[in-house]
Amino acid sequence: MLRVYREDDTPLYVQAADALRARILAGEFRPGDKLPSVRRLSDELGVNPATVVAAYRILTSEGLAEARAGSGAYVPEGLVLPAAGIEARAGRAPRMPVGPDGLVPPRRDGAGSAPDGRRGGAFDLSRNAPPRELYPLAELKRFIVEAIDADGGEAFDYQEAGGYAPLRAAIAARISTEGGGRPVDPADLHIVSGAQQGLDLAARVLLRRGDVAAVEDPGYRGAADAFVAAGARVHGLPLDGEGLELGALERLAATRPLRLVHLSPACQNPTGIRYSEARRAALAALAERYGFYISEDDAFGDLAGPDAPRPVRAFDSAGRVILIKSFSKSVLPGLRIAGMEVPHALRERFEDSKRSVDLSSSGLMQRALERFLSSGSYDRHLATARARYRAAYARFARRLRPLKALGFDWDEPALGLFLWLALPAGYGSAAFAATLAERGVIVAPASAFRLPAAGDDAGGGGRSGRERLRISFGALAEDELDAAADALVAAAEGPERG
Repeated sequence: MLRVYREDDTPLYVQAADALRARILAGEFRPGDKLPSVRRLSDELGVNPATVVAAYRILTSEGLAEARAGSGAYVPEGLVLPAAGIEARAGRAPRMPVGPDGLVPPRRDGAGSAPDGRRGGAFDLSRNAPPRELYPLAELKRFIVEAIDADGGEAFDYQEAGGYAPLRAAIAARISTEGGGRPVDPADLHIVSGAQQGLDLAARVLLRRGDVAAVEDPGYRGAADAFVAAGARVHGLPLDGEGLELGALERLAATRPLRLVHLSPACQNPTGIRYSEARRAALAALAERYGFYISEDDAFGDLAGPDAPRPVRAFDSAGRVILIKSFSKSVLPGLRIAGMEVPHALRERFEDSKRSVDLSSSGLMQRALERFLSSGSYDRHLATARARYRAAYARFARRLRPLKALGFDWDEPALGLFLWLALPAGYGSAAFAATLAERGVIVAPASAFRLPAAGDDAGGGGRSGRERLRISFGALAEDELDAAADALVAAAEGPERG
């Protein structure tokens, strides 16, 4: 019998994966054998089905399991034990990569691909990233070669902690032009290794043990994790149709030592809400009134187009907004370069903190990105990406129409990368996600975006209402959209509804 231990610090989904891995490596499950269903295993372990789904995703990423649409999970035929298996047999479970939503990403190397192009035998609708067909690989390759030809070995030297000066200037100019409000001083623009590092630096510089930080609820779990690691007490705040609820934020600021608030106004993850300009202005005003800082995540802003509302930083006259502009959603997820505008008074503290973490970000990739931005290639790429996402949503939504008759619903997404699917009465988001996983469709349940103290299922922007799933259709290849939508509809029409 498999067991997990709640008193252990190891996450339950990792314990479940470890237990299953040990049995596969010991030969109790042989190649071709069907593994226990999500429901059976969740009952046996006494855990939420979403925990078992996460465990199976670990095993899938290791090549020890594969999902078969409509049938469940199996040990792959002809399995050859990977290096990870040797570590596991020696009692050292390998540390698995974790994606940007706190979900373990499935393997994307093409191994085990089905004839219809699905990777690992499943449609991954949890991966909130551009599709590979949109990666501007040819242009980036050219810019990398140009950077090496121009700067030689200097591109591989240790860089200034604040970042490559031409890239800082290029990002500062773009924010100044597109964002309105006060101009950006390039000296206040720091280059960091992705938005997550920017959040980590903000937490290191601004938070002390006992401080209060706030995040959107539901929202990006990586922000809460960074704030907790700094010793802060983290509060989740609800959303309404215009963004973070002002009343809830003001009550918290008036009664607690609120220090830092994380927002995603351009396209809130996972709800897809685009904050109104009035709400953005009001949030900047509250930050000035109560003296807290705002970390503004601008991962999606460039995809919103020229008519998008101005960012919160455009309304900030008191130096309370830290804007983190990353390119993982607009260019490619592995770029790991972001620009971070910090208040002038905190410039040196952020630079010192960055230096202590990793000295500097990649000099070569900074140079390649600067050329991409300055040459006009980035703007052309954005136009292509916006059109592609609009077309993907239209196609995907057309195939999802039968769900409306079953009581499912969704709002048209602002940017066309994902939708926040409302489930009909009687459906639990974690249980339905598990049913979908057994049919080869991987989605992100609401629990992936909640603080640990929150319930597994909640809908809309707050704690009440219909339960939800985030469906990241934008990450699919064009030839996967129809089949993925059809598989989702088939699961909803089937007998297992959660």
